[in-house]
Amino acid sequence: MYSLSDTNYHNCISYQKGKGAVEEQLTISDEVAYKLFIENKRITTLIASPHDFRDLIIGYCLMEGHISQLEDIAHIAMDSDSHRIDVTLNHNTAYYNESAPVIPPAAKANLTVSADEICNYGGLLDSITKAHHTSHGVHEGALVKDGKVVAYAEDVGRHNVLDRLLGIITTQKIDTSDKILIFSGRVPQSVIKKVHRIGVPIFCSRAMPTELGIELAQKYNITLCNVLRPDSFKCITHPERIKGLL
Repeated sequence: MYSLSDTNYHNCISYQKGKGAVEEQLTISDEVAYKLFIENKRITTLIASPHDFRDLIIGYCLMEGHISQLEDIAHIAMDSDSHRIDVTLNHNTAYYNESAPVIPPAAKANLTVSADEICNYGGLLDSITKAHHTSHGVHEGALVKDGKVVAYAEDVGRHNVLDRLLGIITTQKIDTSDKILIFSGRVPQSVIKKVHRIGVPIFCSRAMPTELGIELAQKYNITLCNVLRPDSFKCITHPERIKGLL
């Protein structure tokens, strides 16, 4: 149902104090590096899990302001030998540079959910894939509504997860204004910027935020919940969207 990260196996020697050393096989997440070119201009190197690159490319270009809509892209070509990606824009589309302003969708302030529903998402990512728990090498993100997963992405990079989700959301024309985003990773300012671009009003992570991440969530009117578990969470900004907290 979902595209999952590839893994490899590597041998190691595991040591535990009091028990000694044993040979063990580790599951390690795959990652690849591709140079991204837009209209033959080198933009960046994408270091990511080697699956569903189209969603990642579309999401990245939208996040960084290289395009303003999916229709701006005429063609995407990937060369696995040279590890190069070429994005061709439509002939009537001006080139967007990395500093181009991005106008994200506004988060709906009138969405409310119960505190128990938020807790119900505490084990959601565990139920979707075992890759994170076997390799401890990927981040995960799921867009949910009424207990159902609307979109899911995983990647070795936490920022790539959000870019992939935006690619899926854009190509499938998903309305994010009434959805909740469940995330596995730490929440610094850079993550909140991407969440704001995605447009969800409620963002929940299993990990902790940074001070700048909290400040930006407050400014962008995002309900931020952290340390999400099946029986608990900590709401840090805009708790008015969660019934039972106030």
